[in-house]
Amino acid sequence: MSEATTPNKPPSSTGGWRRWAKRLALLIFALVAAIGLTEAALWVVAPVPFDEWMVYVPDGRIRARAEPNQVIHTADGAAVRINSLGFRGPEYSWTPAPGTLRIAAFGGSSTFCWQNSSDETTWPARLQHDLSEALHMPVEVINLGLPGFDATQSKTNYMFLGRALHPDVVIEYDGWNDMKYFRMLERAPDTFTRWVPNKPWWQKLARSTQIGRRARNAVWNMTLRKLEVRFSSLEKEGIAENQPIKPAAFQWARKNYEDFALLARTDGVLPVLVSQGHIIDPANRGRKGGYDESLAEAGDMLDMSFPVLYQSAQEMNHIVKDVAAKGGAVFVDGYAGVPHDFDHYKDSVHFNDKGSDALARLITDALLADPRFQQIVLRVRQQTTSAPAR
Repeated sequence: MSEATTPNKPPSSTGGWRRWAKRLALLIFALVAAIGLTEAALWVVAPVPFDEWMVYVPDGRIRARAEPNQVIHTADGAAVRINSLGFRGPEYSWTPAPGTLRIAAFGGSSTFCWQNSSDETTWPARLQHDLSEALHMPVEVINLGLPGFDATQSKTNYMFLGRALHPDVVIEYDGWNDMKYFRMLERAPDTFTRWVPNKPWWQKLARSTQIGRRARNAVWNMTLRKLEVRFSSLEKEGIAENQPIKPAAFQWARKNYEDFALLARTDGVLPVLVSQGHIIDPANRGRKGGYDESLAEAGDMLDMSFPVLYQSAQEMNHIVKDVAAKGGAVFVDGYAGVPHDFDHYKDSVHFNDKGSDALARLITDALLADPRFQQIVLRVRQQTTSAPAR
């Protein structure tokens, strides 16, 4: 009797799917494990520091303000402390104590001073220190600058917050962020910034990882190299970035400075207008040490070739000086007074500690030499003798 044969059983489609599902799950697990191990190893062996992002909240009048009472850490290890007003620095009362000279500083990131090593090394803080020592009296310099603010934001910030703090002197240090809008104003004259500059969740998540930080740095370095090549090709006839800025944009900037000075003087406050410091200088073209990369980044940011960028920056300096002369304000030449090099700047426009010291000394010297400021100092000193006993 022959042995019975059993026909082959057809493969189960469910079993095949399960095998592939297991293989895919193992592959995903292995990939996640590899990424996790790589991330852990990078944190232990060679961590890349990064600036934390500040959280903003809507304001309704100005672009936004920082969420109060947060502490942000920079890539350099500095702690940036935000007070209850939503600005950098310590807490302040709404009214200064008798005999205390109060100054409010307005501007964008160059006033906020993200790149400095501490809250105490920003130029408003250094100005407070220098004036206190020179005058031998209490001085408060309140930093009301935030990244992204331009002169429009500064004058609005003064109207709705600055004047409520009862300053004796107000300082406006703007210019760079105003130039960011010049090309936009040519295309859409009624453009204003109303959005809150918070980052999306996926960018925050990526920045919290070592792999994400390295990927971002690699992309940024490639972008800078491309920008440098492109920047040198913009200085040709017919190129949009090589077209001069139209007069209407400069008139818009001038009006903002005029408004700021007028508002302050109407309140009986001494306005101080400071021209923007930066490294936009023909002497820096071709200079070693990252200058060309920074100039290219600045030109790309502002949609300008170098000749147009330099000419526009010089015109802004002229506007600030002219408005100060005609508007009863003290003028401080921040551009000419701080050397245009990386000994004083962290990048194309933001000071390091040395640059902040230099600007603070410039403003201190200008104020001490101004008779209007001396009259204010005398008036504030007299408050200590005329204040009623408690």
